[in-house]
Amino acid sequence: IFGAVFESTLNPETRRKGGMHYTSIENIHKLIDPLFLDSQTQELEEILTEKVERTKRKKLETFQTNLASLTFLDPACGSGNFLTETYISLRRLENKVIRELYKGQAMLGAFINPVKVGIHQFYGIEINDFAVTVAKTALWIAESQMMKETEAIVHMHLEFLPLTSYANIVEGNALQIDWETVVPKNKLNYIMGNPPFVGARLMSQDQKDDVNH
Repeated sequence: IFGAVFESTLNPETRRKGGMHYTSIENIHKLIDPLFLDSQTQELEEILTEKVERTKRKKLETFQTNLASLTFLDPACGSGNFLTETYISLRRLENKVIRELYKGQAMLGAFINPVKVGIHQFYGIEINDFAVTVAKTALWIAESQMMKETEAIVHMHLEFLPLTSYANIVEGNALQIDWETVVPKNKLNYIMGNPPFVGARLMSQDQKDDVNH
Protein backbone atom coordinates (compact mmCIF):
# COMPACT_ATOMS: atom_id res chain seq x y z
CA ILE A 1 0.00 0.00 0.00
CA PHE A 2 2.77 2.42 0.92
CA GLY A 3 4.58 1.73 -2.34
CA ALA A 4 1.44 2.43 -4.32
CA VAL A 5 0.72 5.62 -2.38
CA PHE A 6 4.30 6.82 -2.88
CA GLU A 7 4.11 6.22 -6.64
CA SER A 8 0.77 8.02 -6.82
CA THR A 9 2.47 11.19 -5.52
CA LEU A 10 4.81 11.18 -8.52
CA ASN A 11 3.77 11.99 -12.05
CA PRO A 12 4.63 9.39 -14.74
CA GLU A 13 7.37 11.60 -16.18
CA THR A 14 9.13 11.83 -12.81
CA ARG A 15 8.88 8.08 -12.32
CA ARG A 16 10.22 7.38 -15.81
CA LYS A 17 13.16 9.75 -15.40
CA GLY A 18 14.05 8.18 -12.07
CA GLY A 19 13.46 4.61 -13.22
CA MET A 20 11.12 4.14 -10.26
CA HIS A 21 9.16 0.91 -10.52
CA TYR A 22 6.79 -0.45 -7.88
CA THR A 23 7.32 -4.19 -7.36
CA SER A 24 4.25 -6.24 -6.44
CA ILE A 25 4.27 -8.64 -3.48
CA GLU A 26 3.87 -11.52 -5.94
CA ASN A 27 7.00 -10.50 -7.86
CA ILE A 28 8.95 -9.87 -4.66
CA HIS A 29 8.32 -13.50 -3.69
CA LYS A 30 9.57 -14.67 -7.09
CA LEU A 31 12.94 -13.38 -5.89
CA ILE A 32 13.04 -13.91 -2.12
CA ASP A 33 11.42 -17.37 -2.07
CA PRO A 34 14.13 -19.21 -4.06
CA LEU A 35 16.86 -16.96 -2.66
CA PHE A 36 16.30 -17.90 1.00
CA LEU A 37 12.67 -18.19 2.12
CA ASP A 38 11.94 -21.62 0.60
CA SER A 39 14.97 -23.18 2.29
CA GLN A 40 14.13 -21.57 5.64
CA THR A 41 10.52 -22.77 5.41
CA GLN A 42 11.63 -26.30 4.53
CA GLU A 43 14.08 -26.38 7.41
CA LEU A 44 11.35 -25.35 9.87
CA GLU A 45 8.95 -27.97 8.52
CA GLU A 46 11.60 -30.65 9.02
CA ILE A 47 12.23 -29.50 12.59
CA LEU A 48 8.51 -29.69 13.37
CA THR A 49 8.50 -33.41 12.47
CA GLU A 50 11.05 -34.15 15.22
CA LYS A 51 9.50 -36.64 17.67
CA VAL A 52 11.76 -36.01 20.65
CA GLU A 53 10.38 -32.88 22.33
CA ARG A 54 13.63 -31.79 23.94
CA THR A 55 15.51 -32.13 20.63
CA LYS A 56 12.77 -30.28 18.77
CA ARG A 57 12.85 -27.41 21.22
CA LYS A 58 16.62 -27.05 20.93
CA LYS A 59 16.41 -27.08 17.12
CA LEU A 60 13.61 -24.49 17.17
CA GLU A 61 15.64 -22.17 19.39
CA THR A 62 18.68 -22.52 17.12
CA PHE A 63 16.52 -21.89 14.04
CA GLN A 64 15.07 -18.74 15.59
CA THR A 65 18.54 -17.47 16.50
CA ASN A 66 19.70 -18.07 12.93
CA LEU A 67 16.72 -16.13 11.55
CA ALA A 68 17.66 -13.23 13.79
CA SER A 69 21.26 -13.30 12.51
CA LEU A 70 20.40 -12.80 8.81
CA THR A 71 21.15 -9.37 7.35
CA PHE A 72 19.69 -7.93 4.15
CA LEU A 73 20.49 -4.97 1.88
CA ASP A 74 18.39 -3.43 -0.87
CA PRO A 75 20.67 -0.82 -2.48
CA ALA A 76 17.79 0.82 -4.36
CA CYS A 77 15.01 0.21 -1.87
CA GLY A 78 12.46 2.81 -2.96
CA SER A 79 9.54 2.72 -0.53
CA GLY A 80 10.94 -0.41 1.09
CA ASN A 81 8.70 -3.14 -0.34
CA PHE A 82 11.43 -5.79 -0.61
CA LEU A 83 12.68 -5.13 2.90
CA THR A 84 9.22 -4.94 4.45
CA GLU A 85 7.92 -8.11 2.80
CA THR A 86 11.09 -9.99 3.74
CA TYR A 87 10.79 -8.83 7.35
CA ILE A 88 7.13 -9.91 7.50
CA SER A 89 7.97 -13.30 5.96
CA LEU A 90 10.75 -13.97 8.49
CA ARG A 91 8.56 -12.86 11.40
CA ARG A 92 5.80 -15.22 10.27
CA LEU A 93 8.30 -18.06 10.37
CA GLU A 94 9.43 -16.89 13.79
CA ASN A 95 5.84 -16.76 15.02
CA LYS A 96 5.46 -20.41 14.02
CA VAL A 97 8.49 -21.15 16.17
CA ILE A 98 7.08 -19.13 19.08
CA ARG A 99 3.72 -20.90 18.78
CA GLU A 100 5.44 -24.27 18.97
CA LEU A 101 7.67 -23.26 21.88
CA TYR A 102 4.87 -21.78 24.01
CA LYS A 103 2.03 -23.99 22.73
CA GLY A 104 -0.63 -21.39 23.34
CA GLN A 105 0.31 -20.84 26.99
CA ALA A 106 0.82 -17.40 28.45
CA MET A 107 4.45 -16.46 28.98
CA LEU A 108 5.84 -16.38 32.48
CA GLY A 109 7.81 -13.28 33.37
CA ALA A 110 6.82 -9.75 32.42
CA PHE A 111 10.15 -8.89 30.84
CA ILE A 112 10.58 -11.87 28.55
CA ASN A 113 10.38 -10.92 24.90
CA PRO A 114 10.04 -14.00 22.68
CA VAL A 115 10.81 -12.02 19.50
CA LYS A 116 14.36 -12.03 18.14
CA VAL A 117 13.91 -10.99 14.47
CA GLY A 118 13.98 -7.19 14.11
CA ILE A 119 13.97 -4.44 11.51
CA HIS A 120 17.56 -3.63 12.49
CA GLN A 121 18.53 -6.61 10.25
CA PHE A 122 17.35 -4.73 7.14
CA TYR A 123 19.37 -2.07 5.33
CA GLY A 124 18.46 0.11 2.39
CA ILE A 125 19.89 2.86 0.21
CA GLU A 126 17.52 5.23 -1.55
CA ILE A 127 18.16 8.41 -3.52
CA ASN A 128 14.71 9.97 -2.96
CA ASP A 129 14.37 11.58 0.49
CA PHE A 130 10.60 11.10 0.68
CA ALA A 131 10.94 7.42 -0.26
CA VAL A 132 13.46 7.02 2.58
CA THR A 133 10.84 8.26 5.04
CA VAL A 134 8.17 6.01 3.51
CA ALA A 135 10.45 2.95 3.76
CA LYS A 136 11.27 3.61 7.42
CA THR A 137 7.61 4.12 8.26
CA ALA A 138 6.57 0.98 6.39
CA LEU A 139 9.07 -1.09 8.41
CA TRP A 140 7.84 0.42 11.69
CA ILE A 141 4.23 -0.35 10.80
CA ALA A 142 5.14 -3.91 9.78
CA GLU A 143 6.98 -4.37 13.07
CA SER A 144 3.95 -3.18 15.02
CA GLN A 145 1.60 -5.47 13.07
CA MET A 146 3.79 -8.53 13.55
CA MET A 147 4.13 -7.78 17.27
CA LYS A 148 0.33 -7.90 17.53
CA GLU A 149 0.36 -11.34 15.89
CA THR A 150 2.95 -12.51 18.42
CA GLU A 151 0.87 -11.12 21.31
CA ALA A 152 -2.05 -13.27 20.15
CA ILE A 153 0.20 -16.34 20.35
CA VAL A 154 1.69 -15.74 23.80
CA HIS A 155 -1.47 -14.16 25.28
CA MET A 156 0.22 -11.18 26.81
CA HIS A 157 0.98 -7.58 25.93
CA LEU A 158 4.50 -6.95 24.67
CA GLU A 159 5.85 -3.46 25.25
CA PHE A 160 6.46 -1.91 21.87
CA LEU A 161 6.88 1.55 20.45
CA PRO A 162 7.85 1.46 16.74
CA LEU A 163 9.80 4.71 16.84
CA THR A 164 12.26 3.24 19.34
CA SER A 165 13.36 0.75 16.68
CA TYR A 166 15.97 1.80 14.17
CA ALA A 167 15.30 1.36 10.48
CA ASN A 168 18.60 1.36 8.60
CA ILE A 169 17.51 3.25 5.48
CA VAL A 170 20.17 5.64 4.19
CA GLU A 171 19.55 8.48 1.76
CA GLY A 172 22.11 8.42 -1.03
CA ASN A 173 23.07 7.40 -4.54
CA ALA A 174 24.00 3.71 -4.42
CA LEU A 175 26.32 4.13 -7.41
CA GLN A 176 28.38 6.75 -5.62
CA ILE A 177 28.50 5.89 -1.91
CA ASP A 178 30.54 3.13 -0.30
CA TRP A 179 28.03 0.42 0.68
CA GLU A 180 30.20 -0.52 3.64
CA THR A 181 29.29 2.82 5.23
CA VAL A 182 25.73 1.43 5.32
CA VAL A 183 26.44 -2.17 6.34
CA PRO A 184 29.79 -4.01 6.61
CA LYS A 185 30.11 -6.70 3.94
CA ASN A 186 31.17 -9.34 6.45
CA LYS A 187 27.85 -8.78 8.26
CA LEU A 188 25.74 -9.07 5.10
CA ASN A 189 23.94 -12.25 3.99
CA TYR A 190 21.80 -11.10 1.06
CA ILE A 191 21.69 -8.25 -1.45
CA MET A 192 18.33 -8.04 -3.20
CA GLY A 193 15.89 -5.67 -4.83
CA ASN A 194 14.66 -4.22 -8.08
CA PRO A 195 17.19 -1.63 -9.28
CA PRO A 196 15.85 1.42 -11.12
CA PHE A 197 16.04 1.13 -14.89
CA VAL A 198 16.12 3.92 -17.45
CA GLY A 199 16.79 3.19 -21.13
CA ALA A 200 20.08 4.54 -22.45
CA ARG A 201 18.37 7.01 -24.78
CA LEU A 202 16.27 8.40 -21.92
CA MET A 203 19.07 8.83 -19.37
CA SER A 204 20.06 12.25 -18.13
CA GLN A 205 23.74 13.18 -18.30
CA ASP A 206 24.05 12.58 -14.53
CA GLN A 207 22.62 9.09 -14.98
CA LYS A 208 25.04 8.36 -17.82
CA ASP A 209 27.89 9.55 -15.63
CA ASP A 210 26.69 7.16 -12.92
CA VAL A 211 26.76 4.24 -15.35
CA ASN A 212 30.30 5.12 -16.41
CA HIS A 213 31.33 5.53 -12.78
